[in-house]
Amino acid sequence: MLKVLPKYLLREHIGPFILALSIINSLFVLNLLVRDLGKFLSKGIAFPIILEFLFLNLAWMIALSVPMAVLCATIMAFGRLSAENEMTAVKAGGVSLLQILPSILAVSACITAGLIWFNNQVLPDFNHKARLLATDIARKKPTLNLDSGVLYTEIPNYGIMVQNIEDKDSVSYLQDVIIDDQTESMVIKTISANRGELRMNEQSGLLQITLYDGELHEIDLNKPESFKKLVFPKHVLRISINETLLNRSQSGYRGDREKSAEQLMETVKVNRKRIAERQRNLAKLMRTQFSKYKDSAKSGEWTLKALIQDNKQLKRRLQSEINMIDSYKKSGSKYLVEVHKKYSIPAACIVFILVGAPLGIFIQRGGWAVTAALSFAFFIIYWACLIDGEILADRGIVSPFMAMWLPNFVLGAAGLVLLWRATSETPFRLLFHLKKK
Repeated sequence: MLKVLPKYLLREHIGPFILALSIINSLFVLNLLVRDLGKFLSKGIAFPIILEFLFLNLAWMIALSVPMAVLCATIMAFGRLSAENEMTAVKAGGVSLLQILPSILAVSACITAGLIWFNNQVLPDFNHKARLLATDIARKKPTLNLDSGVLYTEIPNYGIMVQNIEDKDSVSYLQDVIIDDQTESMVIKTISANRGELRMNEQSGLLQITLYDGELHEIDLNKPESFKKLVFPKHVLRISINETLLNRSQSGYRGDREKSAEQLMETVKVNRKRIAERQRNLAKLMRTQFSKYKDSAKSGEWTLKALIQDNKQLKRRLQSEINMIDSYKKSGSKYLVEVHKKYSIPAACIVFILVGAPLGIFIQRGGWAVTAALSFAFFIIYWACLIDGEILADRGIVSPFMAMWLPNFVLGAAGLVLLWRATSETPFRLLFHLKKK
């Protein structure tokens, strides 16, 4: 039985795990779309760019959703086994929960190892590319969107109004066009035409407007008596629209969430060297100042006014060095938090097995509603502890290690207690449902 049970339990976990992972990531994607879709549409972002943005953001979603999906799958699998009395049959066959749990823990350890690799090799690059793309989208101005009878002023130094517009393929056909050209501050230039054609070349960043049967009126404000009028059968106007295009940028700078653990530790080592250097500067400054006071006292050149002035300068220099040391310490703590986070969140997969297995046995026929509620509650508690721990670590109140690993320790201890209750036949059923009279 011990050879068959592990495979059977794994099959019971696969379906709920995939379903939970899909639902959780779908919720993340929907939240992202609700937050940013209006911005994408208002700026005319192409659909492939939107898909790329969502794909790049999937990395952090997976990093968070996998542990939660493990918890949901464990509760569902053991809940079904308990509800259909399969766990009772297993126990009757002389096999305890502690004997079948190691196989599930071994698989969760493999998931943990894979997630650690993902957090260090894939997630940083995806976060970096997602940040650059989000910055490019934020920098992009709204796309050209002409409406009939409405003056369009989104292009710098130009105002365009058309009475009718018809789009065919990549060309817009215009009727009754009026263009206000403000490229020269002291010249009023107005162009009108019966019809025109508008083409946008995204590669060159040029908007080409070809006008037919029109007039150009021009007045120089420096010479108001002069007036120019030009009648043309055809006139081509080219306008730079680089700001309305999505220009993809490149940057070598990476934030703390865009680095692997190895890169973060390199930054921490650099910060520690800078702290040591600043501390040596403090000691040198104090020794130099003390020696100066000693020599001045011996020679009789030490006056009260000079002492006060020197103390003011010394205080400013000391405070500057201390502020830099504090800044490096906070920065180092921030990087260490990210290092531990790359390992503590994947390790939650193992912790959630310890919590989910006895919970599934206790709730039995809870279904997806109870499973989702319990999983969400535990994950909210876990995530709230991580966020609060990160804040405390940034303030220097607790160490980065304790800030990121304490939630695992607490929930792990709770899981061991629940596991002991489940194996000692004293489940907390009253906590989850009322017994039938």
